[in-house]
Amino acid sequence: MFRQAMFFLAATSALAGPAAAGPAEDATAAVTTWLDKFNSGDINAFYAAHAPGALIVDEYAPFEWRGANAAQDWAAAYDKHAKANGISGGRVDYAAPIRAEASGNSAYIVLPTIYRLQQGGKAKSAAGQMTLVMTRIGNEWKIASWTYSAPEPK
Repeated sequence: MFRQAMFFLAATSALAGPAAAGPAEDATAAVTTWLDKFNSGDINAFYAAHAPGALIVDEYAPFEWRGANAAQDWAAAYDKHAKANGISGGRVDYAAPIRAEASGNSAYIVLPTIYRLQQGGKAKSAAGQMTLVMTRIGNEWKIASWTYSAPEPK
């Protein structure tokens, strides 16, 4: 009987096929693809991931970037901050979202993160989170805004 039940479960699972991804999953996949490219050093993918007029809030001055060049301005400020503080090798690792919602052409994603870096020859990290608002432009999800929140890396 057990073997028949297992066969039935396997057969019905195979017939059902993979579940289709919904808008929240598609938006999350866009975010994680962007983070993977960012971590590999593809800064152009980072720029392209943002919607026109994006808003970015992060942990160093001036703390807020917005507008057509928000991503480029953020990257320039990050480079300045990193050089001034002896930071290198920055990357953002992430886990599955703790929340992902979508409605129409908008999505809201909260992603647990670990920011890893080298500072003064020491490895440091901080667990935090990114909160992102995504907007669909045509067939692509773009970042309308994101905020990074975490304690200082230790």
